[in-house]
Amino acid sequence: MNRLLSGGLLFAAVAACAPAAQLEYPTTPPVPGPAREFATPVSVERTMANGMRVIYVSKPQLPIVQATLITRGGQTDDPADIQGLGAFTASLLDEGAAGRSALDFAAAVEQLGASLQAGVNWDATQVSLHVLSEEFPEALRLMADMVIRPDFPAPEVDRVLQERLTNLARGRDDPARIANNAFSALVYGAEHPYGRLTTEESARRATRQAVVDYHRRFYTPAASTLLLVGDVDPSMQPLIEQVFGGWSGGNPPPTAVPAPRQLDRTRIYLVDKAGAPQSQIYIGHSGAARDTPDYYALEVLNTVLGGSFTSRLSQNLREAHGYTYGASSGFGMRRGAGPFTAGAAVVTAKTDSAVIEFFREIEKIRAEAVPADELELTKRYLTLGLPQQLETTGQIASSIAELVIYGLPLDYYDDYVSRIMAVTSEDVQRVARQYLHPDRAAVVVVGDRAAIESGLRALPMGDVEIRPIEEFVR
Repeated sequence: MNRLLSGGLLFAAVAACAPAAQLEYPTTPPVPGPAREFATPVSVERTMANGMRVIYVSKPQLPIVQATLITRGGQTDDPADIQGLGAFTASLLDEGAAGRSALDFAAAVEQLGASLQAGVNWDATQVSLHVLSEEFPEALRLMADMVIRPDFPAPEVDRVLQERLTNLARGRDDPARIANNAFSALVYGAEHPYGRLTTEESARRATRQAVVDYHRRFYTPAASTLLLVGDVDPSMQPLIEQVFGGWSGGNPPPTAVPAPRQLDRTRIYLVDKAGAPQSQIYIGHSGAARDTPDYYALEVLNTVLGGSFTSRLSQNLREAHGYTYGASSGFGMRRGAGPFTAGAAVVTAKTDSAVIEFFREIEKIRAEAVPADELELTKRYLTLGLPQQLETTGQIASSIAELVIYGLPLDYYDDYVSRIMAVTSEDVQRVARQYLHPDRAAVVVVGDRAAIESGLRALPMGDVEIRPIEEFVR
């Protein structure tokens, strides 16, 4: 008869089974293998009479379909006075559609064992469906109802608005959100779409009529792509035509993304969060757009600096100094020049020391060439990790959706490995000097002013300005 062992009995049993000799564990990590070429999953395209693009990526090993509809209506498209309208609209798509109530619509999706949801990024809205292939036709009709025929019932609009207002109010207690909002506003300014903040005032302007108008303007077949991955093939085109063929509407006018302003010098912005046990640090400035020809060199640069767990920032601030659980950096590439940020949540007592180490690493990668062995390991890390990013139907759909949004060729990943491996140490140093500007950066610190102000004022990076939380979360 099996019995549960108590802590003492379990310890004795394990000790009795342990070998007498001390176990030896590896002390060095394995060396990554050589980079291998990678072929993008084969795709077949069709274009419907109403302008909607359809892309088939057949992966029939499992009876699963991942359908992703990509259309306009990203955060950049939000009206200047109703920031967040696109995300609000997307959140209401399944709150009743084609005459079904919100509960009836949810029940219909659940009955098929499907997942159907909408989300918004800076440059697009995406509606994603995941379902067994035998249920795909019916699930696709629900997806079309959600995209083309949402009802936006007034009671649901009011309910979701109240949830949104509650979430905005919670932001006052979230140092990461405060820091992110402050960084965006201070780097880009309120005149730029990347610098506008969703506030309680702007959220309340998102009336039902504003949602209806936004949906009519941006949810159109001419601006949309339906991406189908999994147990699919072009023989399904008659079904797609039947479900989406009646959808009408032309391309909405493009939304201009102005060039970001350039900071004239480095400043430290301290946002007081009294009693905070940690300081949230964001350092950076505007960076690069997704279509930059320096994309591959910037990928390598950022991976060395802060784009992986073994990056320089992580090794410095986490491993060597113990200031944080994790430090990182990244280029937020969008249709326009998105931000470069480096940041971490650090122990309060080491806030000023952490800022010094961030700048030390940024200045070092500008001043010194990346050693050949570190560069080679970084490039192998990027290239060997590519297949893992394209394993599942969801991952494939997500990766190809990015290509669609930014107008990149569907065979983009065919030469990804060769282009990453072609990046030289000189390329990394060139883009570091071109895109990293420690002499004109915003340093946002959200933390306990009483504990960290004097240390920040003693730093040689720039003047310290005190900003209230209410300026960035309201």
